[in-house]
This record gives sequence, C-alpha cells and structure tokens, in this order.
Amino acid sequence: MTLQQKLLAKQSKKGFTLVELVVVIAILAILAAIAIPAVVGIIDNATKSSKQSNASALDSACKALYSGVSAGSINKSSKAQELGGLNTSLLPAATASTSTKRSDAAKLTVWNAIEYAGLVSTFNGENVDDYRYNKDDGTIIYNAEGTSTTDYLPIANNWTTTLAKVGSNRGLYGGA
Repeated sequence: MTLQQKLLAKQSKKGFTLVELVVVIAILAILAAIAIPAVVGIIDNATKSSKQSNASALDSACKALYSGVSAGSINKSSKAQELGGLNTSLLPAATASTSTKRSDAAKLTVWNAIEYAGLVSTFNGENVDDYRYNKDDGTIIYNAEGTSTTDYLPIANNWTTTLAKVGSNRGLYGGA
C-alpha cells in the first residue's frame, strides 16, 4: 500500500455515519425514558416526606402551645426567644385564673402555633388543604391526595382556625 493510499484510507474513516448517530440517539432516548420517571418519583417522595415532617412539627407545635398556655407555663412574661414570633398580647398573665388561661388558649390559632414554633418560613405559602386533622389518633397529618373523608378533617379554610376547633372532636387541644 502506498503512502497516498494510506492517507486516503485515513480520510475516509474520520466521522460517524448517519446510521451510527441514529443508533446512539435511540439508545439515549431509551435511557432517558427509563430515568426521567424514576427521578420524578424520587422528587415526589422527597417532597411528600418533607411535608409529613412539616405536619409532625405543626402537630407538636399546636399541642405544645395549647397545653403550655392552658397550664400557664406559656404566658405574657415568657421570654421572646421561647415564643418564636408569637405576640405576647395573645397570652394570659402568669397569675391569671385557670379558666382565663384555658379561654385564652382556645382563642389561639394554628398560625399562632406556627409562629410559636418558629415555622413561619416553612409554612408560608403552603396549601392548607393538604394538612388534615386525623380523628383516629388526634394528630395533624399531611394528606397530599386531599382526601375529604370524615376521618380526616380540614385543619382550616385558612391558617386562622383555632387550636380548640382543630382538636374539638377528641378534646386533644382543648375545646370550646
């Protein structure tokens, strides 16, 4: 083989044929069709897990705020860092009667519990219909499907529903 023939042979092998490119693109499309739904599922599961964690935090905040105000351990003289963003004007005096403490606790809202727990940035802009009160065990849960059954009561039409109303079916948060 002469030098000229070798050069011509090298020049003809530079690049891919159209068939080779189509095969590679088809393989990539198949891999994408498999991978994209899996990634979307992982993202959905992570979001749901995060919302369930938020519901648990909200449940704890509601219980802690209502029981603390009812018992008098959360009152007007509480330190600001203990109250998150909760306004002390909503709280009874430390020396208030038991009935006043319970009455003031019943006026508190779910949003007040969010402020108390320092969860404002977590819940700001949330769809409240996704959070429900579970009558079976008296907890607040995340209900992504939006199931509206008698077992899962809406927490609120907005975040101003009172804690007492949230738990009125079981007396969990007190009751008015």
